[in-house]
Amino acid sequence: MSAKARGGEWDCWAENTTKARKGDDLSARRLENACWRLWNMDKQSASPSASATPKKIRSCGSLANLVAAAGGDSGSEDGPGSQDLSQNPNFQEILKVAIGGGIDFTTCRFPAKSDNVRYDDLPTFPLRPNFAAFRNSLHPASECVVFDGCPEDPYHPSNTPIYQTATFVQPSCSEFGAYDYTRSGNPTRTALEKHVALLEQAAAAFAFASGMAALHTLMRLLRQGDEVLVNEDIYGGMHRLLTQDCIYSGLIVTFVDTTDLIAVEKAISPRTKLIHTESPSNPRMKISDLRGLAEIAHRHGVLLSVDSTMMPPVICKPLKLGADIVIHSATKFISGHADCMGGLVCVRDPEVAHRVAFLQNAEGTALAPFECFLFLRGIKTLHLRVTRAQENAEQVAAFLLSHPKVTAAYFPGKGGCDAKSLAIHRSQATGQGSMISLTTGCVEFSRRFCDACRIFKTTVSFGSVNSLCEMPCTMSHASIPADQRTLPDDLIRLSVGIEDVRDLIADLSMAFDIADGRPPKVMPVNGVYDSRFEDLPCVPSPAPAPRPRHQEESTRATSGATSEPSESSEASAPTQPRRIAAFAPALVLTAFSATLAIAAWRGQRRLAR
Repeated sequence: MSAKARGGEWDCWAENTTKARKGDDLSARRLENACWRLWNMDKQSASPSASATPKKIRSCGSLANLVAAAGGDSGSEDGPGSQDLSQNPNFQEILKVAIGGGIDFTTCRFPAKSDNVRYDDLPTFPLRPNFAAFRNSLHPASECVVFDGCPEDPYHPSNTPIYQTATFVQPSCSEFGAYDYTRSGNPTRTALEKHVALLEQAAAAFAFASGMAALHTLMRLLRQGDEVLVNEDIYGGMHRLLTQDCIYSGLIVTFVDTTDLIAVEKAISPRTKLIHTESPSNPRMKISDLRGLAEIAHRHGVLLSVDSTMMPPVICKPLKLGADIVIHSATKFISGHADCMGGLVCVRDPEVAHRVAFLQNAEGTALAPFECFLFLRGIKTLHLRVTRAQENAEQVAAFLLSHPKVTAAYFPGKGGCDAKSLAIHRSQATGQGSMISLTTGCVEFSRRFCDACRIFKTTVSFGSVNSLCEMPCTMSHASIPADQRTLPDDLIRLSVGIEDVRDLIADLSMAFDIADGRPPKVMPVNGVYDSRFEDLPCVPSPAPAPRPRHQEESTRATSGATSEPSESSEASAPTQPRRIAAFAPALVLTAFSATLAIAAWRGQRRLAR
């Protein structure tokens, strides 16, 4: 990079962004990451060397030193710094040495005031790795576990701590540290976002307070008059957001069948800026060709976003298939325990990442530290949970396909979709997931079936370790007006969990029998799995209820008429406790008086001294 071509510090970022886009140049992406956060920092005086030998950056506070370390800029057009370093055969090695060992991201300081920097362009969190071109040598199961969320922590905790704080002390009134305010950035959230970016192979990932907050931020990337093409079979909450919110912001929303590539391309207009889809779709499990959609979108200069909530990154990585943005409702599989809410936006373009980071900060939709910690914990078992749930789902699907009351079953596996869709899905994912939809031919039968399930809990959401069931038309997708729904009214959606599959199939079989009005072949001892265990004896045994006083007097009179009370019987008579209780107030008063007397005596001794 010549001194003349460099012009301003921002040019260094822009040129390397272009280089990073054109290929998988890992060094260019790393330089881009460094430049993106360092371009706005004051230059520090340094004595450039004419030698092209790689050297460490002398100060992490200067982009000038970064460039000087990469090539030895003499400031002259004819000097060593005037050559285009990208043509240097040792360029990658120079950058690796300069960046990899020369910048301590945790000690970066950013000036609060600068002539050429806007306040809103200052970073709100430390520099991060760009994982878009990263190739992990670990297998997927290890990727979920082998991750250090806080490598800079001097105490080296084995788990990422919860930085439960709203603010961070700054270096001075004229400089910002790595963090200043948790809405803008927090170390626990940074750890989660880095781990998700690694799993998705994204340039950056961002954590939001809910899946809907993540989807809303996606729509905020568009401007008034822009058009978004959306899969016609879409999550009910997204349909509500688009048709009852985004249209009032001036966005044009067009629904199209994204499984039909020809229809998608015909629907694109000059105003189209985004194509949004799900694959499999929720809840009809329709499969879209993500590679084909990406090719069409990029040919027309349109972004492609994929809501991959049903396909967590251990199964599918849409960014590798050409998608520009991936959305997750982390509440589902990422958490895996239905105990926290969150959403994720993963992007592969640093420019888009810069805008998402701004919106996350400006609109205050970021995820809180405690929830970030729970998601970090959930990721560690993500591969185990998804693998087990998939194995269960395959057997549950086989049971449903053979049951006479099931008119159709929908899932991305054999028997759950047509051969073409199955081939597409298997080319872009490593498994069928654990979601199954089915129809029974009767709305009332489907309702009775869901109500009769005992292990499958009737609830919205999915992706938990527990198995769940629901009727989308009256639950998760009820916000879609009936005349706009593309779902059968009798549709049932199952989320298969990690329980023993024999118990799951027995529960479904019992529910079918009850819904059909027949006595179930398999029935739990007490009829329900409610964990109350009312048929078991209590421990400890409850004490017998005290008898009324008039009954005691009557019993005493009867026993006195028949025999003289003995000495032992008098000692055990129920009147003895009452006599002691009568003196209880006096005993308490005496003890209290004695305490006061002792305190007074001690006080007198202190005065005497």
